[in-house]
Amino acid sequence: MATLYDEKGTEIYAGRGKYSRHARRMIEQRAAYKRNEDGQLMVYVPKQETPTPQRTSTLDEDTRALKRDAQRLGQQLGLGLDEIEVRRETPDAVLVAHLKQMSTAVLAGLDSEQAAKLMQTLTYWMLRQNLSVHEHEEFVRNMHQLINGMRVPSSGAALLNREGIQSREEAVNVHPGSPTSNVYNELWVHAFLPPNRHRCRPSVQRDEELSNLHADGQIWFDPALIAGPEFVCENLHQVSSLATFRQGRHGIIRVYLPYNPRSSFVENNEADYRFRDRGHLPEPHFNQENEPWGHCLERFIDACANIKNTVRSDLRLFIHRGSEAPQEVIL
Repeated sequence: MATLYDEKGTEIYAGRGKYSRHARRMIEQRAAYKRNEDGQLMVYVPKQETPTPQRTSTLDEDTRALKRDAQRLGQQLGLGLDEIEVRRETPDAVLVAHLKQMSTAVLAGLDSEQAAKLMQTLTYWMLRQNLSVHEHEEFVRNMHQLINGMRVPSSGAALLNREGIQSREEAVNVHPGSPTSNVYNELWVHAFLPPNRHRCRPSVQRDEELSNLHADGQIWFDPALIAGPEFVCENLHQVSSLATFRQGRHGIIRVYLPYNPRSSFVENNEADYRFRDRGHLPEPHFNQENEPWGHCLERFIDACANIKNTVRSDLRLFIHRGSEAPQEVIL
């Protein structure tokens, strides 16, 4: 019988007589060695047993192999299982993989850009149905309530094949609008609505000498498309004065200007009797090149650029004109 050694070359069996308990344990654990013809140590395997192949892979390789197998299994199983545990034993460890939601997930809801485009498009077309200022404000408020319930889940967790109990993506702050302590990443400015401190609002205290109660109240009944332009500058000024704006607490700001910036379309519509018969009003006589609030918008853009350069480097500003594609302003 061969003389046996441990991995350091220390003799554990002299080659004659019975194995000691220590030697038997070493043989069973494949930790006993014998020397070959070149004097090198090699694992000793009793003749009646099949030699165990030498380990060539590493724990990292085993982990990658398990990951591939788990992914393949997940693709084959598809829907119907919330979780599967896959185990693999290796000489170094027991590896475990958990498979969760192996089907392709379809998110139920609007993302931020889709919600903004929906608001822009519907506001643009509704104002062409001769909405009054009051009706415009009511429409905007109801649209926000509708859109907030349609937003994509906050963590992408609510799926079409799941219970609809997950929270939705955050809402947005609205100006002009009711004061709130909630501050969201997005601020939407509906520039054609009366500003928060406008004299037509019942909550605003009037100067009895300068105010005309009847005229102030009449503003609510004026066509929103015609009255809206006079509100733009004050709305932009108020937004730039908000504490949340100056502190950089909004990452995205959207300004809605629901007029038609294409002058050729305006001229054609004014000459079309059928268009007026449906209750539409003529478009304001200006376009993107000569907007009456242009200087106010430039000051607001400069204010946003200052916030981006000093407080919030990821600030983004979008201008939503008419039904055109939103314009992102390079700050």
